[in-house]
Amino acid sequence: MNNELIRQDTGLASLDTLSVIRGELGRSPLSASARRTYLGALTAFERWRESRQVTKLLLEEYAAHLLGLGRSPGTVNHALTALRWWAHRIADRAHEDHTLTPKRRAEMIAQAQRSAEVASVRGESAQRGRHVADGEIRALLQACVEDGSPGGTRDAALIAVAFATGMRRAELCGLDLGDVTSIDEGYELVIRKAKGGKTRVVAVYNGARDYLRDWLSLRGDRPGPVFLAVRKDGLISDHGISPMALQEMLGKRSLKAGVSNVHWHDARRTMAGELLDRGADLSTVQKLLGHSSPVTTSAYDRRPEETRRKALRGLHLPYLGPRQKG
Repeated sequence: MNNELIRQDTGLASLDTLSVIRGELGRSPLSASARRTYLGALTAFERWRESRQVTKLLLEEYAAHLLGLGRSPGTVNHALTALRWWAHRIADRAHEDHTLTPKRRAEMIAQAQRSAEVASVRGESAQRGRHVADGEIRALLQACVEDGSPGGTRDAALIAVAFATGMRRAELCGLDLGDVTSIDEGYELVIRKAKGGKTRVVAVYNGARDYLRDWLSLRGDRPGPVFLAVRKDGLISDHGISPMALQEMLGKRSLKAGVSNVHWHDARRTMAGELLDRGADLSTVQKLLGHSSPVTTSAYDRRPEETRRKALRGLHLPYLGPRQKG
């Protein structure tokens, strides 16, 4: 990267800066989803800053601006994560740019590192999504089964696996046939394309196993994604289904089933809530969902206050009573 491009913090045109950002993102080890998210956040920031110098104060002002627009603290902090990444990249590239004078290099590194220290905003966001009732899940599956086509068989398996494992939409799309193993009473799924580049293992049992078995039997043993696209004429393609197509499919099945306001992440939330309701410990659910922190998993806990009180009533401490005076 040359001197003129890296010196975006002095007011380089946003178009040039975004070109640099795209190049840096393309070389980063971030997932494709994270690269898209970062690019969106940085593009919005570039449009807002209008070539003003990038400083820690400017990033704080931008966070306040987003809050003023009604953005949730979580949304604002996602944007700040992208901005911190970019500030670190500016510092790294400045360190490697030998066309800069030592003084200018030190100034740029110090300024970028200070910008990268911008703090997250505080406050709790309202939890998005909802619990999907058993009757609603049944209706969604029924809508797929009544279809009677290969697409219906595939969609029933997708919905069943999502509610049985809590897999993310992108993870369902990225699941490969080689990562599915038949085990006693079910299937074991190795999720390699998980968020954050992690790998985890889940298992599918009971009804979800049967829906998946039906689809695998119809799909055949050709290598590639488990969930393949299905053409309008019913022929199964050789390529996988995209996250966008998955979202459209759920909308179509929801409309047919008469189930409103349901999203793929609701399956994840519902699965976690069911496990916690049944007494699974938070650590187990955290590992199944692939969360980095138990704090994230705890937000999926829908158990009512009475359940918490019942848990506290189970704690027993010896009562020795007041000391009797003789």
